Amino acid sequence: MAQVTRKLPWHRRLSLRWALVFTTLLCALAGFLLLALETAVLEEARDAIYYKYITPYYAEESATGDLYVISPDGKTVYVEATMPYAYVDPDTGETYPLADTPSSWFVPAGPLRFFYQHVGEIALGVYVATAVLCFLADAWWFYHWKIKKPLAVLSAASKKIAENDLDFTVDQPSTDELGKLCASFETMRRSLEENNKALWQAVEERRRLNAAFAHDLRTPLTVLQGYGDYLLEGLPAGQVTPEKAEETLTTMKRSLTRLQRYAESMSELQRLEDLVPQKAPVEFDSLCRLLEDTAAILRGPEGVGFAAQGTGTVYVDQELVFRVFENLMSNAGRYARQRVEITVCLEGGQLSFTVADDGRGFPREALKRAAEPYYRAEGPSGSHFGLGLTICQLLCKKHGGSLTLGNRPQGGAEVTAAFGVEP
Repeated sequence: MAQVTRKLPWHRRLSLRWALVFTTLLCALAGFLLLALETAVLEEARDAIYYKYITPYYAEESATGDLYVISPDGKTVYVEATMPYAYVDPDTGETYPLADTPSSWFVPAGPLRFFYQHVGEIALGVYVATAVLCFLADAWWFYHWKIKKPLAVLSAASKKIAENDLDFTVDQPSTDELGKLCASFETMRRSLEENNKALWQAVEERRRLNAAFAHDLRTPLTVLQGYGDYLLEGLPAGQVTPEKAEETLTTMKRSLTRLQRYAESMSELQRLEDLVPQKAPVEFDSLCRLLEDTAAILRGPEGVGFAAQGTGTVYVDQELVFRVFENLMSNAGRYARQRVEITVCLEGGQLSFTVADDGRGFPREALKRAAEPYYRAEGPSGSHFGLGLTICQLLCKKHGGSLTLGNRPQGGAEVTAAFGVEP
């Protein structure tokens, strides 16, 4: 999974759940404050209308105990003591019980009267609009904070992957759930890229293998075709003696045998590509003793130097390991002048052994190509096809390791085979 290389700020590390709680609480608090402000404003407006247009018509008790009212024009009108509240008609001066007249009647007709009469409905509408506005603000804030950027990253990544373009990196904008989804996309992209590279390498390796196989088949096929034409032309004309015909057929048989061996080697490589190592636990000391005994049998005890470093239990496919070891010993024995040195090491979760000889070493080109199938630095040979190091490299990779070629400073070649030894 993709790693965030720097510590992100707190708002990028907050989970989606707590981010939604945070934005909702803040928007709700802002909404309550707005509602309180709107309520205060509406009440202030209503009271201003009330005090300006309605209060002047309410009777007040004078010092003498009489009740009076003050009309909007400032005229004082006294009324009977039995009438606690009265309305004074500004035009006629007549007084009426205030209870018989709606208070809004005193407000001038128009927007002010409409506002005063429907202030409750207006307040309800304002409250609903404020709630909707806060909800929309909460959604907008949460989307732009936690969702917009990850969605853009995932959308761009999906488009590139659909176009088979894996040469990019999926950014992880946060560590929340969507950020982890972006990291999962990066893991998927990296896996696809590695799989594509492995597939491309396999196709390229198969192409090189087929090219090498076709190249090495050319010689025996040419021989067979030449001798076949020779016999077809010479036998009917009596130009080929029985001895010459026998010699020609013997040469053709050798070429056919070589073709058969080529086909068998291709089949063997195909089988090895499908091989799955069967690991089993074995003590490192016991494995070293078996390797040393094998080397002594193949080379003779006087011609082998053996050293081991490490201890513990390793999980290996012994048949696979010994096949690589025997191949390297065979190569070293072919080129060594007098002695082969073997070093076995267990370190860092890997088992490795280095087989070194005191021969002439690898030529410069062979260091790069010796593990290629059917490559032979000394040219074509009937004894082997140049598959030994190819097979060793393939088996090492199957076992989670690698094969390394080199030359020793004091002269001679050395090959190191490494194997993964985890269960």
